[in-house]
Amino acid sequence: MALPQPPLLLVTDRRQARGDLVGVVREAVAGGCRWVSLREKDLPEDEQVALALRLKHALPDDVCLTVHGSAEVARQAGLGGVHLATGGDARGAREMLGAACSLPPCGGGLGRGVMPPGGPPSPRATTRSPSPQGGGGQGAPSFTGAPHTLIGMSVHLPGEASTLDPETVDYVVAGPFAETASKPGYGPALGVDGLAAIVRASPVPVIAIGGIAPANVADCLAAGAAGIAVMGSVMRADDPAGEMARLVAALAGAQPRGREGGTP
Repeated sequence: MALPQPPLLLVTDRRQARGDLVGVVREAVAGGCRWVSLREKDLPEDEQVALALRLKHALPDDVCLTVHGSAEVARQAGLGGVHLATGGDARGAREMLGAACSLPPCGGGLGRGVMPPGGPPSPRATTRSPSPQGGGGQGAPSFTGAPHTLIGMSVHLPGEASTLDPETVDYVVAGPFAETASKPGYGPALGVDGLAAIVRASPVPVIAIGGIAPANVADCLAAGAAGIAVMGSVMRADDPAGEMARLVAALAGAQPRGREGGTP
């Protein structure tokens, strides 16, 4: 299953945003973000749908827009997927949203995908293509982008990750990696060792979240993470485009050419 490229997920929080949320997200996209999840679960579902549609219409077609919370919101707004809380009904979300169907492509610029640890992709995955030009890996697999619905889930412990079904869940977000201003006291922080334990247990790519900054992106990838997720640092930034550009650059610099997610 291919993840949006770069594998950098921006999670929204309008309460932390400096100014209009749509404007902040547009600036982050200008800085290189191509994967956004609307996380405004305190709003009634109809208001979430309305806000999702505002974002969808304001963003370029190659941005993958998903929602944290309800598959019904994703369905009504025609989004590219849903991110579920720990223990969420991934199979029900998959059945509601479909596998790779009527929803718009989740990120037109998908490029190289991420192979789940433990073997090749499931029948839902995109087709295999030749090894990427200039890739540093020897025959590293590559998966071209195609229309698909992303189903993600939050995890905090290796045991939560180990029970997931890769036929229904495409990726997990694990955290907090470090202490985070967005959710003070939420933890304890996983650190490199804790994140690596979740990566080893997970049958799907792991995205690190919580206290992520350009300075610790390399640590996340060294632990085996396939990518990173951020919220408050971009939402609160005076210059969301600049903050996102620094994160994108750190991710590109830390990720060896030809690396496949989930394999340290």
